[in-house]
Amino acid sequence: MAQVLPLEPLLLASARRLVDDPDAARDLVQEAFAKVLSMEGWATIEKPHAYLLRTMRNLSIEHLRRLRILRFEQLALVDGFDIADEAPDAFRILSGQEQMARLKAAIQILPERCRVVFVLQRFEEKSPRDIARQLGVSLSTLEKRLARAHYLLARTLAPNAAEDTKQPAQSTVKAPMRLAR
Repeated sequence: MAQVLPLEPLLLASARRLVDDPDAARDLVQEAFAKVLSMEGWATIEKPHAYLLRTMRNLSIEHLRRLRILRFEQLALVDGFDIADEAPDAFRILSGQEQMARLKAAIQILPERCRVVFVLQRFEEKSPRDIARQLGVSLSTLEKRLARAHYLLARTLAPNAAEDTKQPAQSTVKAPMRLAR
């Protein structure tokens, strides 16, 4: 409900483009809400705004069919009422794949102790206490390793680091901190 009800002003503006009567526009929005909220599983709709827009479009087409007398302007408005596709385009997909490949490569060149801590916390979502207990290290040591992993990853993934990808990140960093165990 918290995701659907705030959409009413946007839906009302769209409905006004579909029908030229403000009261009919409000009725169209309410009918779309009623139709969607009465469906089983309505809470699992991923993009409620797009779904409600499509529902309003279909309801307005049904309404025009029932009238049997329609104005050509209204029919043209309904046909021109397209919903933007929110799926990622090819560039975003490729860019995301490249970023993931860079991240995987950067994780692989981390020192083993840092990599293990980072993977356990970030990917396996274990708590710091559980990780420290599993590895047999203190919480302080774990935090230092995790901080070092973050530092090395940030340094490796920085835009200017693309030129230095042939050298492992740990060999270019001269950190004064001593690693425990």
